[in-house]
Amino acid sequence: MEENNNDIKVEVETTPAVAAPILKKDNKLSTPQAIVLAAVLIVGAILITGSSMGSTKNKTISEQVGVSKKDLAACVSKVDAEQTYKDKIASVIAAIPEDSRGTPYSIIIGKDGVMTSVEGADSYENVKKMIDDAIAGKVVKKYDGKAALSEPTDHIQGNPNAAVTVIEYSDFECPYCKRFHPTMERIVKESNGNVKWILRQFPIHQHSVEKLIAADCVGKIKGEDAYFKYADLLFGLLKTGDDSVADQL
Repeated sequence: MEENNNDIKVEVETTPAVAAPILKKDNKLSTPQAIVLAAVLIVGAILITGSSMGSTKNKTISEQVGVSKKDLAACVSKVDAEQTYKDKIASVIAAIPEDSRGTPYSIIIGKDGVMTSVEGADSYENVKKMIDDAIAGKVVKKYDGKAALSEPTDHIQGNPNAAVTVIEYSDFECPYCKRFHPTMERIVKESNGNVKWILRQFPIHQHSVEKLIAADCVGKIKGEDAYFKYADLLFGLLKTGDDSVADQL
Protein backbone atom coordinates (compact mmCIF):
# COMPACT_ATOMS: atom_id res chain seq x y z
CA MET A 1 0.00 0.00 0.00
CA GLU A 2 1.36 3.41 -0.94
CA GLU A 3 1.88 6.01 1.74
CA ASN A 4 2.54 9.68 1.32
CA ASN A 5 2.80 12.95 3.14
CA ASN A 6 -0.56 14.35 2.01
CA ASP A 7 -2.14 13.66 5.40
CA ILE A 8 0.71 15.06 7.47
CA LYS A 9 -0.04 18.44 9.00
CA VAL A 10 3.05 20.63 9.32
CA GLU A 11 3.08 21.84 12.89
CA VAL A 12 4.11 25.50 13.05
CA GLU A 13 5.44 26.96 16.25
CA THR A 14 4.57 30.52 17.17
CA THR A 15 8.04 32.03 16.68
CA PRO A 16 8.67 33.36 13.13
CA ALA A 17 12.13 31.75 12.97
CA VAL A 18 10.63 28.26 12.84
CA ALA A 19 7.63 28.93 10.60
CA ALA A 20 7.16 26.15 8.07
CA PRO A 21 7.28 26.71 4.30
CA ILE A 22 3.83 26.10 2.85
CA LEU A 23 2.32 25.94 -0.63
CA LYS A 24 -1.01 27.74 -0.90
CA LYS A 25 -3.90 26.19 -2.82
CA ASP A 26 -4.02 29.16 -5.21
CA ASN A 27 -0.46 28.30 -6.32
CA LYS A 28 0.98 31.50 -4.87
CA LEU A 29 4.31 31.22 -3.11
CA SER A 30 4.48 31.69 0.64
CA THR A 31 7.98 32.65 1.80
CA PRO A 32 8.25 32.44 5.58
CA GLN A 33 10.62 34.54 7.61
CA ALA A 34 12.56 31.39 8.37
CA ILE A 35 13.91 31.40 4.82
CA VAL A 36 15.44 34.84 5.31
CA LEU A 37 17.37 33.41 8.25
CA ALA A 38 18.25 30.19 6.43
CA ALA A 39 21.98 30.93 6.26
CA VAL A 40 22.11 30.93 10.05
CA LEU A 41 20.00 27.80 10.36
CA ILE A 42 22.08 25.93 7.77
CA VAL A 43 25.15 26.36 9.94
CA GLY A 44 23.29 24.57 12.72
CA ALA A 45 22.17 21.83 10.35
CA ILE A 46 25.65 21.04 9.08
CA LEU A 47 27.06 20.84 12.60
CA ILE A 48 24.97 17.74 13.39
CA THR A 49 27.51 15.15 14.46
CA GLY A 50 27.75 11.57 13.40
CA SER A 51 27.78 10.50 17.04
CA SER A 52 24.08 11.36 17.27
CA MET A 53 23.45 8.62 14.70
CA GLY A 54 25.82 6.07 16.18
CA SER A 55 28.23 6.82 13.34
CA THR A 56 31.77 8.25 13.24
CA LYS A 57 32.27 10.12 16.49
CA ASN A 58 32.87 13.89 16.40
CA LYS A 59 32.48 14.13 12.61
CA THR A 60 29.78 16.09 10.85
CA ILE A 61 27.81 14.12 8.28
CA SER A 62 29.43 16.18 5.51
CA GLU A 63 32.87 15.15 6.78
CA GLN A 64 31.76 11.52 6.64
CA VAL A 65 31.35 11.85 2.87
CA GLY A 66 34.62 13.72 2.39
CA VAL A 67 33.52 17.38 2.55
CA SER A 68 35.05 19.61 5.23
CA LYS A 69 32.96 21.92 7.40
CA LYS A 70 34.90 24.87 5.98
CA ASP A 71 34.23 23.99 2.35
CA LEU A 72 30.57 23.24 3.01
CA ALA A 73 30.03 26.49 4.92
CA ALA A 74 31.73 28.46 2.13
CA CYS A 75 29.45 26.93 -0.48
CA VAL A 76 26.30 27.38 1.60
CA SER A 77 27.09 31.06 2.24
CA LYS A 78 26.89 31.76 -1.51
CA VAL A 79 23.39 30.34 -1.90
CA ASP A 80 20.28 32.53 -1.89
CA ALA A 81 17.99 30.43 0.32
CA GLU A 82 14.84 32.43 -0.48
CA GLN A 83 15.34 32.12 -4.24
CA THR A 84 16.16 28.44 -3.89
CA TYR A 85 12.87 27.89 -2.11
CA LYS A 86 10.93 29.76 -4.80
CA ASP A 87 12.63 27.84 -7.60
CA LYS A 88 11.90 24.46 -6.01
CA ILE A 89 8.25 25.29 -5.40
CA ALA A 90 7.83 26.62 -8.94
CA SER A 91 9.16 23.30 -10.23
CA VAL A 92 6.70 21.39 -8.05
CA ILE A 93 3.73 23.50 -9.18
CA ALA A 94 4.51 22.70 -12.81
CA ALA A 95 5.13 19.00 -12.25
CA ILE A 96 2.68 17.75 -9.63
CA PRO A 97 -1.12 18.07 -9.82
CA GLU A 98 -2.45 20.23 -6.98
CA ASP A 99 -4.43 17.42 -5.36
CA SER A 100 -1.31 15.20 -5.24
CA ARG A 101 1.27 17.56 -3.76
CA GLY A 102 2.55 15.32 -1.01
CA THR A 103 5.94 13.67 -0.67
CA PRO A 104 7.29 11.48 -2.06
CA TYR A 105 5.88 11.84 -5.56
CA SER A 106 7.52 10.07 -8.51
CA ILE A 107 7.09 10.16 -12.27
CA ILE A 108 8.06 7.14 -14.37
CA ILE A 109 8.96 7.87 -18.00
CA GLY A 110 9.17 4.81 -20.22
CA LYS A 111 9.08 3.69 -23.83
CA ASP A 112 8.06 6.39 -26.34
CA GLY A 113 7.77 8.92 -23.51
CA VAL A 114 4.78 7.21 -21.88
CA MET A 115 4.47 8.47 -18.30
CA THR A 116 2.86 7.29 -15.09
CA SER A 117 3.10 8.46 -11.49
CA VAL A 118 3.73 6.95 -8.08
CA GLU A 119 1.99 8.81 -5.26
CA GLY A 120 3.60 8.11 -1.91
CA ALA A 121 5.95 5.47 -0.55
CA ASP A 122 4.74 2.54 -2.63
CA SER A 123 6.28 -0.92 -2.29
CA TYR A 124 9.26 -2.23 -4.24
CA GLU A 125 7.05 -4.81 -5.93
CA ASN A 126 4.51 -2.27 -7.15
CA VAL A 127 7.14 0.19 -8.38
CA LYS A 128 9.06 -2.60 -10.12
CA LYS A 129 5.90 -3.67 -11.96
CA MET A 130 5.19 -0.10 -13.03
CA ILE A 131 8.73 0.20 -14.38
CA ASP A 132 8.41 -3.09 -16.27
CA ASP A 133 5.16 -1.82 -17.77
CA ALA A 134 6.86 1.45 -18.75
CA ILE A 135 9.66 -0.47 -20.48
CA ALA A 136 7.00 -2.37 -22.43
CA GLY A 137 5.29 0.90 -23.37
CA LYS A 138 2.11 0.31 -21.41
CA VAL A 139 0.82 2.04 -18.31
CA VAL A 140 -2.38 1.70 -16.30
CA LYS A 141 -2.51 5.26 -15.02
CA LYS A 142 -1.14 8.03 -17.23
CA TYR A 143 0.65 11.07 -15.80
CA ASP A 144 -0.72 14.33 -17.21
CA GLY A 145 1.58 16.85 -15.55
CA LYS A 146 4.38 18.90 -17.07
CA ALA A 147 7.56 17.86 -15.30
CA ALA A 148 10.76 19.07 -16.93
CA LEU A 149 12.83 16.11 -18.11
CA SER A 150 15.98 17.88 -16.94
CA GLU A 151 16.72 20.63 -14.44
CA PRO A 152 20.11 22.22 -13.59
CA THR A 153 19.91 21.08 -9.95
CA ASP A 154 19.02 17.44 -10.71
CA HIS A 155 20.88 14.67 -8.88
CA ILE A 156 21.15 11.41 -10.80
CA GLN A 157 21.87 7.78 -10.05
CA GLY A 158 21.90 4.91 -12.54
CA ASN A 159 22.52 4.68 -16.26
CA PRO A 160 22.12 8.12 -17.92
CA ASN A 161 20.96 6.34 -21.09
CA ALA A 162 18.53 3.99 -19.33
CA ALA A 163 15.28 2.87 -20.92
CA VAL A 164 13.28 4.27 -18.00
CA THR A 165 13.66 7.49 -16.03
CA VAL A 166 12.18 7.95 -12.57
CA ILE A 167 11.87 11.54 -11.34
CA GLU A 168 11.26 11.62 -7.60
CA TYR A 169 10.17 14.69 -5.61
CA SER A 170 11.34 14.16 -2.05
CA ASP A 171 11.94 15.97 1.24
CA PHE A 172 14.75 15.28 3.70
CA GLU A 173 12.34 15.77 6.64
CA CYS A 174 9.58 13.53 5.32
CA PRO A 175 9.31 10.10 7.04
CA TYR A 176 7.59 8.59 4.00
CA CYS A 177 10.47 9.79 1.80
CA LYS A 178 12.88 8.08 4.16
CA ARG A 179 10.86 4.87 3.79
CA PHE A 180 10.80 5.16 -0.02
CA HIS A 181 14.48 6.07 -0.44
CA PRO A 182 15.82 2.47 0.00
CA THR A 183 13.15 1.27 -2.44
CA MET A 184 14.53 3.52 -5.16
CA GLU A 185 18.11 2.56 -4.30
CA ARG A 186 17.18 -1.10 -4.73
CA ILE A 187 15.28 -0.39 -7.96
CA VAL A 188 18.37 1.24 -9.49
CA LYS A 189 20.78 -1.39 -8.18
CA GLU A 190 18.76 -4.31 -9.51
CA SER A 191 17.72 -2.70 -12.83
CA ASN A 192 20.71 -3.90 -14.87
CA GLY A 193 21.14 -0.39 -16.22
CA ASN A 194 17.50 0.04 -17.21
CA VAL A 195 16.66 2.80 -14.71
CA LYS A 196 17.88 6.37 -14.30
CA TRP A 197 16.79 7.97 -11.02
CA ILE A 198 16.51 11.76 -10.81
CA LEU A 199 16.10 13.07 -7.25
CA ARG A 200 14.53 16.50 -6.81
CA GLN A 201 13.58 18.25 -3.59
CA PHE A 202 10.13 19.51 -2.59
CA PRO A 203 10.80 21.58 0.59
CA ILE A 204 7.57 21.10 2.48
CA HIS A 205 8.86 20.90 6.09
CA GLN A 206 10.39 23.44 8.44
CA HIS A 207 14.12 22.93 7.83
CA SER A 208 14.01 21.27 4.43
CA VAL A 209 15.54 24.22 2.58
CA GLU A 210 18.63 24.27 4.79
CA LYS A 211 19.18 20.57 4.30
CA LEU A 212 18.66 20.55 0.56
CA ILE A 213 21.10 23.45 0.14
CA ALA A 214 23.73 21.63 2.20
CA ALA A 215 23.16 18.45 0.16
CA ASP A 216 23.42 20.37 -3.11
CA CYS A 217 26.73 21.82 -1.93
CA VAL A 218 28.04 18.35 -1.08
CA GLY A 219 27.16 17.30 -4.62
CA LYS A 220 28.92 20.32 -6.13
CA ILE A 221 32.05 19.74 -4.08
CA LYS A 222 32.34 15.96 -4.10
CA GLY A 223 30.05 14.61 -6.83
CA GLU A 224 26.86 12.58 -7.17
CA ASP A 225 27.98 9.54 -5.17
CA ALA A 226 28.75 11.83 -2.21
CA TYR A 227 25.39 13.56 -2.64
CA PHE A 228 23.46 10.30 -2.37
CA LYS A 229 25.58 9.10 0.58
CA TYR A 230 24.87 12.43 2.28
CA ALA A 231 21.16 11.97 1.53
CA ASP A 232 21.29 8.56 3.25
CA LEU A 233 22.85 10.19 6.32
CA LEU A 234 20.26 12.98 6.38
CA PHE A 235 17.47 10.41 6.28
CA GLY A 236 19.33 8.54 9.01
CA LEU A 237 18.67 11.47 11.33
CA LEU A 238 14.95 11.12 10.81
CA LYS A 239 12.64 9.12 13.08
CA THR A 240 9.76 7.25 11.54
CA GLY A 241 6.89 5.05 12.73
CA ASP A 242 4.59 6.72 15.26
CA ASP A 243 6.76 9.79 15.87
CA SER A 244 5.10 13.11 15.10
CA VAL A 245 6.40 15.40 12.36
CA ALA A 246 7.45 17.95 14.98
CA ASP A 247 9.56 15.33 16.77
CA GLN A 248 11.47 13.89 13.83
CA LEU A 249 14.95 15.13 14.66
